[in-house]
Amino acid sequence: MEIRKTILSLGHKLTRDWVNEETKRKIARTPSEMYELTEKAIKESDAVILEYSHNIGAVGQQFVLSLQRQIPVLLLVKDGNNSEDSPLSDYFISSRYYKHLKKEKYKTINIKRIVSDFLGWVEENKSIVRFNLEIERELDDYLKTKASKNKTSKSEEIRKLILEDMKKLTE
Repeated sequence: MEIRKTILSLGHKLTRDWVNEETKRKIARTPSEMYELTEKAIKESDAVILEYSHNIGAVGQQFVLSLQRQIPVLLLVKDGNNSEDSPLSDYFISSRYYKHLKKEKYKTINIKRIVSDFLGWVEENKSIVRFNLEIERELDDYLKTKASKNKTSKSEEIRKLILEDMKKLTE
């Protein structure tokens, strides 16, 4: 509840206030309905903040959905979780590999600073726009090959091509 209160106190909006839904218990939902609502909320989010002090499968599922969509994620673990399989250890997942991932230990006393810093970082890096691109299979195959060769993503290859074209226009 403290993380939720912090997000709201900083003037941000929750895409889906599931904590509030659960505490009011007005609607009973099946696991598949919960998954669909969660997936929809993640797709609509600018950022995702997850608390993972306990091994809960749904948090892992939300984590993967967010990273797959390249949505910035703040993974929080209560200070005091020192096991080697802690989500903060690089054994669990490396934040060096995922540029949209921040991992932090927190206490009630520093949660506001951590969340505020993360949301500020998201705002600063929000210049990236996501959209769907439909292309022919031949073009997709080309992008896959080029990305594999350069050890990048297809998106990065498209960005490079556009930037090269923009540069030609200014010359």
